[in-house]
Amino acid sequence: MRFGVCAPLEKMDRLAEVGYDYIELGVQSALIPEKDEAEFQQIQAQALSHSIKAEAYAGFLPGDLRVVGDEIDQQRLSSYVETTCRRAQSLDSKIIVYGSSGSRNVAEGCDFDRALGQIADFLSMAADHAETHGIVIVIEPLCARECNIIQTVADGLAMAKRVNRPGIQVLADLYHVWQESEPMSNIVDAAEWLAHVHIAEPVKRSYPGNDSFDFFDFFSALKAAGYQGRVSCECSFDDFDCDVETALHTMKSYLE
Repeated sequence: MRFGVCAPLEKMDRLAEVGYDYIELGVQSALIPEKDEAEFQQIQAQALSHSIKAEAYAGFLPGDLRVVGDEIDQQRLSSYVETTCRRAQSLDSKIIVYGSSGSRNVAEGCDFDRALGQIADFLSMAADHAETHGIVIVIEPLCARECNIIQTVADGLAMAKRVNRPGIQVLADLYHVWQESEPMSNIVDAAEWLAHVHIAEPVKRSYPGNDSFDFFDFFSALKAAGYQGRVSCECSFDDFDCDVETALHTMKSYLE
C-alpha cells in the first residue's frame, strides 16, 4: 500500500521527510478549476518542484455546482470537470475523490430514484473527461450526518456498477464506514472496484495513533480485498509535523 495525507501544498516537504508516498490536495484550492491558467501554472510549478507528488485530490465540487435537483448547469459542470481532470493530469495525478455532499444532497420531498439517476448521469459525463486524461474518479460514500444519499461502500459500489466505466471507481473511508456501522465485508465485496482509501481514527476523526483505536479489522478487510493502492489520512492533527510521523508508523504497523 501507498500512504499519503490530505494536506495543503506547503506540507509536501514535511511529508516527504517523514516518508509518505504522496500528498492529497484539494481540487478547489490546488486545481482551481474556475480560475485562469496563469494562476494555476503558479501552483503547478510549486507542486512539481517537490520530491513527492499530488497523486490524489479531494473536495471535488463546490456546493453550488449541483448534480441533483432542478438547477443543474450542465455546461458549467462539464467545463469544471474537464478542467479539473486536465490540470490533475498535468500534475501526474491519478485520483479525484467525489464526495461533495453539497452537490448531491437531495432536497426534502424530492425523489431519490431520480437523484440517483442524475448522479449516474453526472458520473457518466465525468468519466468521459477522466478517461481522456488518465484520471479515475472515486465515489466517496458519506455518512448520514453529512449526506443523505450514497452513504455506504455498498451504495458506492452499486453506483459504480450502474455507471460501469473504468474512470469511475469506489472509495472506502473508515470514518464513514464506522459512522454507518457498515460491515467490513462490504469493503471486500467492493474489491474489484476499490481504487482509493481514506483513514482516520473514527471516533474523534483524528490521526492514526492518536489513541488506542485498533485498525486491525479495517486493514484486514483491505488485505482480503487484495488492495494495494493509496491510503490517505483524512483527519485532524494536534501538531501536524509531529503527528504525521506517528500516523505513518501506526498505519505501517498493520502491514507487518
